[in-house]
Amino acid sequence: MSNYGVPTAKLKEARSKLPPIKLSSFVDPREPWVLVPDGNLLGFFGWVPKNLRIGRWSKLAIPTLGLVASVLLYHRPTGDYPDIYVSSYPTLFSNLWWYNIIAFLGMAGIVAYILIYRTKGAIVTFTLLSWGTNMLRHGINFLVPFLHDNHALLRLNHTMRFPALVSASITCAIWNLVLLPYVYNFAFEDSKEKKANFVKFNFNPRMVQLHVCNIIYAIMNTVVTMRVKDTSDPILFELDDLWYGAAYTFLYGLFYLMVLDRIGVHIYPVFSPRSNFVAITWCTVFSLTFGFYRFWNWMMVHHWDSLRLELLVGIDFGIMSVMFAFDMYLQTHDASKSTADNNK
Repeated sequence: MSNYGVPTAKLKEARSKLPPIKLSSFVDPREPWVLVPDGNLLGFFGWVPKNLRIGRWSKLAIPTLGLVASVLLYHRPTGDYPDIYVSSYPTLFSNLWWYNIIAFLGMAGIVAYILIYRTKGAIVTFTLLSWGTNMLRHGINFLVPFLHDNHALLRLNHTMRFPALVSASITCAIWNLVLLPYVYNFAFEDSKEKKANFVKFNFNPRMVQLHVCNIIYAIMNTVVTMRVKDTSDPILFELDDLWYGAAYTFLYGLFYLMVLDRIGVHIYPVFSPRSNFVAITWCTVFSLTFGFYRFWNWMMVHHWDSLRLELLVGIDFGIMSVMFAFDMYLQTHDASKSTADNNK
């Protein structure tokens, strides 16, 4: 597991002082809201300002959550959907069908690698949740030719369709445009070495897959491979799909507040409920959900011919080729620097 810059000796000391946390701790009224010292799990999140880790929530936090929950309950979906029919999916042994199984296996391989060789805690991130949602949809799309119309898996696939695309869109936008510069400029402002290591971490091929290429896979799986029954027209997202996307994000937000915040895991500090900007940051996410809903429908209506498997696979291949070359350059540069230092 990565130490996030925390020295090993200090990490061991922090583990020894960590209070026992049980499932009952989250519902026991005798327990404090923040269950770990200083709201900082094992010292990993010391770079997050203290006022975002512990203390009272902003007065706007609860009203914001209540408003979103009320809107979601009022607009809960009903109806029938075109993508619960087998004919809306790629046929057996078609190029798009082969794409789904290859992508599913590749995505599953990255998840297995992270769980075996990296930190298992990554599964609580919105990024890995989005990746897993897209991975599961790819797997179901592969199985579709063996299913029947209105199958339970097709209904599950419909429920996940817009969440898969909007979560990948939000991940790509928020991480690369907000969190990456925030962490780089504020988490490691006192250390050029830590900044350099963060750049290497962010631009290694695995992280680029999760934070950039995931949106390409989501487009191919939720847009390119979908057709209205017995036609070649795209299946546009409907208001019910928008609801599923908003509910998906809201439920993760509740998990972040009710679980991760309490155990001192502040992976998205800009969304802290203690911030005076909480209403803005949270509403921004739901505004992005609506914005991406309009944007992807616009893309399907006006640029359907551009959303081709070959083009998107080519873009993905180009991105990964550059990232692998950059990663090899960094490794060679580090090896040369280490050799030079040893020869001094």
